[in-house]
Amino acid sequence: MLLATWLAGPACMPDWPPPGLDDDATGDDDATGDDDDTTAGDDDSATDDDTGDDDTATVPEDWVLLTGATFDMGSDDGLDHEQPVHPVTVPDFEIWRTEVTVEQYQACITAGACSEPGHDDVYCNWNLVGFELYPVNCMDWDQAFAFCEWLGARLPSEAEWEYAARSGGQDIDYPWGNDPADCDLAVMDDPDEGGNGCGTGRTWTVCSPSPAGDTDQGLCDMAGNVWEWLQDHYHDSYEGAPADGTAWEIGGDVTRITRGASSGNEAPKLIVTFRDFADPAVAIAGLGIRCGRTP
Repeated sequence: MLLATWLAGPACMPDWPPPGLDDDATGDDDATGDDDDTTAGDDDSATDDDTGDDDTATVPEDWVLLTGATFDMGSDDGLDHEQPVHPVTVPDFEIWRTEVTVEQYQACITAGACSEPGHDDVYCNWNLVGFELYPVNCMDWDQAFAFCEWLGARLPSEAEWEYAARSGGQDIDYPWGNDPADCDLAVMDDPDEGGNGCGTGRTWTVCSPSPAGDTDQGLCDMAGNVWEWLQDHYHDSYEGAPADGTAWEIGGDVTRITRGASSGNEAPKLIVTFRDFADPAVAIAGLGIRCGRTP
């Protein structure tokens, strides 16, 4: 079922351990793998002096407009649930340039519209000193949905996400093109660079591989760093999928689609057609947010 792991660091290799982690946090941890026992990230026991209700809290606009078109979604060479390849006509839409950061998510909490992510796992970026520009992780689907709603937006549909990852629907393997994935292009598990998180064991600051790993439109981290929650329910094939770019929420099962892979995944899972899914109550370090909206 769900995803592997995650990692961290800037475009050049970060100091290790990162600020905010004690020595014990740098070790191997079973939580870096697929963990169905992980609980949702809302933690009522956590306190923060800056999390009071403040309707003035805002996030600077960071939207990228994608002009819609018809593209072929899916892969004949991929897993069964990536088939059949089918044409989808995606209208114009906007998508957040980066994965949502800890700092951006904090603004939603300050406004009283979001709840705290989990932070008991040492690989969660919440409440760590110096991690403001890392992707917020360890939140469940409802928390991801609430953040996007607070922005006046929504979670992207799976079709929108794949269209964006394909640099506007192009026939390419990765967001940057067809060059094989490595740590110059994505925060990933690269055996040649020390493995998980390109040797750091966790996520990096957002857009660390930019601009080399960006889409043509300037979207960063569409492959690697953290998986991204999407609006769609999971279906085990594309038979009957919407052809208009909307989210597929009829039928399927309770799980939600996740896309983009994490810092704990090797190159095959970074391919733009690769699909995964998770129980909406899951909140782990490998899962984050990117929002979308209709102009």
